[in-house]
Amino acid sequence: MLKIKQNIDLKELEKYGFTWEDCCDDIWYTYYFKNIDSNTTIRINYSDREIEHLSYNYDYENDKWLDTLYDLIKADLVEKVE
Repeated sequence: MLKIKQNIDLKELEKYGFTWEDCCDDIWYTYYFKNIDSNTTIRINYSDREIEHLSYNYDYENDKWLDTLYDLIKADLVEKVE
């Protein structure tokens, strides 16, 4: 599983197009990357920092979300955990 490192301020994600949203209820806060395409979202859970990729009617020709994930990894913001 991929997570944002604990020593990273989540506001740093705004440089990569993420926006803060209060999702569902008062417990879950999530950063979403929007407008990659109409069907794909990368979100990072505020409490556990896990990275999730959501896709509906995924278009395999459009892998822009991978570019964003790659940018986060290259910036040393991401760690792999078991």
